[in-house]
Amino acid sequence: MNTQSPLRFIKQLICLACIFLPLASCEKDASAPVNDTIDYSDNWCWFENKQDTAEKDVDLFYVVPTCIWDYTDSLGQTRHHMDIFDAEQRALTDPSIQLAKSVLADSCNFFSPYYRQISMDSWLTLDTALIEERFKLAYQDVADAFHYYMEHDNQGKPFILAGHSQGAKAVIELLKREITPDISRKLIATYAIGYTVTPEELASYPVLRPAQDSIDTGVLVGFNSVTCPDAVSPLFRDNVVCINPVNWRTDATPAPSYQGFTVSLDTTIHTLIVTGIDEDLYFIPSVEALLPKGNLHVQEFNLYKEDLRKNVWQRIRAYRKSH
Repeated sequence: MNTQSPLRFIKQLICLACIFLPLASCEKDASAPVNDTIDYSDNWCWFENKQDTAEKDVDLFYVVPTCIWDYTDSLGQTRHHMDIFDAEQRALTDPSIQLAKSVLADSCNFFSPYYRQISMDSWLTLDTALIEERFKLAYQDVADAFHYYMEHDNQGKPFILAGHSQGAKAVIELLKREITPDISRKLIATYAIGYTVTPEELASYPVLRPAQDSIDTGVLVGFNSVTCPDAVSPLFRDNVVCINPVNWRTDATPAPSYQGFTVSLDTTIHTLIVTGIDEDLYFIPSVEALLPKGNLHVQEFNLYKEDLRKNVWQRIRAYRKSH
């Protein structure tokens, strides 16, 4: 288990999952209009400049969670979106991207775009209308990056979508808006960890097909973890998509983890209940409104690291057998 302080995790890993530095390319300055787009042909707009991305026959497209806060730009304006050109803000996001790469991408070429994610302060308002309005710019970047990846980097390979928190919201929206039938045939699975899917979304978008076991493909893998029902985030109370990543079941069968705790799925609230863990280690008072005590959101990649790593292999093998 990672022993870094919870405060550091909230700034590096959280990840609900902030500068309208709207730029026509990654080299534009902050005076550019907010409707400009990012030029994802510039490798600097991608984590590690998309290095070593052509060795394997499966890709993984990952969207990082919320890692930045509101800040004041050089003009004295409060910004709510990440400046992807700012070295300090990139340094806040990179540990979360690296963690996901270490867990999910052993068997995949890894692609992760920097994007104008909305700030943690935005999520802490709990104002869904404001969050959705600010998220439009973030999603524009993710969609642009995904289209660039599909046109220039994918080269016909099967691929996995993945995201945590705000990144999970982004890949869910990619499924709803960008995944055509041709693209869906190459999609192994979507790991949308730490977000929510409502009953209305599930009914309206057949592409949101929840995973039922460890090897189904073309499915949506999603879950949220708490120590008690009261710790569910107020933004996630309508969620209906959940699978237990320890035993890959959608019923209430308890599953002992290799890390010593036990995970059960509460089928009434569609959330994982984790017992045998010290919730005080994960409580961050500054974000209590969003993540109450007992909410394990910021640690979900660490809690299920080996379970997720193994499952990526399982779904890739299942996809190859069926194709």
